[in-house]
Amino acid sequence: MNILRNGWKILLSIAIGLAILMTVMYFVGWQNMFAEMVALGTLGIVSVLGNVVLSMTFWILCWWVILRSYGISLPLRSIIGARLAGYAVSYLTPTLYFGGEPVRAILVVGKSDAPTTRIFATIVVERFLGGLSMIVFILMGSFYALSSAEIPWEQRRLLALVIGFVTFWILVGLIDFAGNLKWISRTIRMLGRPFARWKNALERAANKVSETEDEVHFAFTKHWKGTLVAFLLQTVATFFVYTRPQFFFLFSAGLHFTVPQLSLIFSFTIVLSFFLWITPGGLGTAEAALVAVFALIVPAATSAGVVAYSLTFKLAESIFVAMGMVYVTKRGIQYMRSRADADDSAN
Repeated sequence: MNILRNGWKILLSIAIGLAILMTVMYFVGWQNMFAEMVALGTLGIVSVLGNVVLSMTFWILCWWVILRSYGISLPLRSIIGARLAGYAVSYLTPTLYFGGEPVRAILVVGKSDAPTTRIFATIVVERFLGGLSMIVFILMGSFYALSSAEIPWEQRRLLALVIGFVTFWILVGLIDFAGNLKWISRTIRMLGRPFARWKNALERAANKVSETEDEVHFAFTKHWKGTLVAFLLQTVATFFVYTRPQFFFLFSAGLHFTVPQLSLIFSFTIVLSFFLWITPGGLGTAEAALVAVFALIVPAATSAGVVAYSLTFKLAESIFVAMGMVYVTKRGIQYMRSRADADDSAN
């Protein structure tokens, strides 16, 4: 029943996303949008694909470095497959930045002798470094946004509040993990007081979380060199995401973006994605939001061009999403076959 219920939710969100996208395409002109895509040319298409490939490559390298620094040796194929699977699940779930981490952990746990808490800690560190690298570029954008008279005060205030909120929790996480203060596991244990019925279950969960917190703490102490290298790789990956508008519009419309413009687009895109990624791949909602963002920051970019930009990168990203889902499906089939063989042997 849960599978059917979740399936209906996914289909409904896809339908909503398509309806929003069709509405946006109607207003911007679908013929103009396709003309912008065609204007990319072969070199532009290669540029877009190269951008996505490089960002994904550096994300994979970042996790590989963290795994190596923790002494976890995994086949490169397993690392790539699990990373793509996690990316695909996160991409298709209602939140862009989280969702596929448990899937990634499950796919590699049986491939190594390392404890589950250690493997999950590497994923937590990788995601945390991703948040830090985004904050670096977001703070660049916020500096220009908050000092720009062209952006209305209400929007500047909203941006400042959201950026402050995100930065605050990133800093809280940094202090918690670096100091091994174990705020997360302590909070879970505290929940056992008002919810006495689940006290034992919460205590077991807190113990596992505490072990993971110990492992994450090592990233900032025992494994700090590997963590630093991983952060640099993560920052390079984020840089390719940061420069995506330039990769597209240089070839489609001959536009050149300034650092302030790229920073503002990146900041608004990241912030809006937290709230508008409610359909698979942010279908429809992302395009509608980007039209407003570009109209505010880069008036020279047409609405049709903005929608074309978003959909072109979605098409490029969908290649890796498909690869990740194929990997998950393949591993699922292998698991079911192994269970069936085990049952046959038992009988």
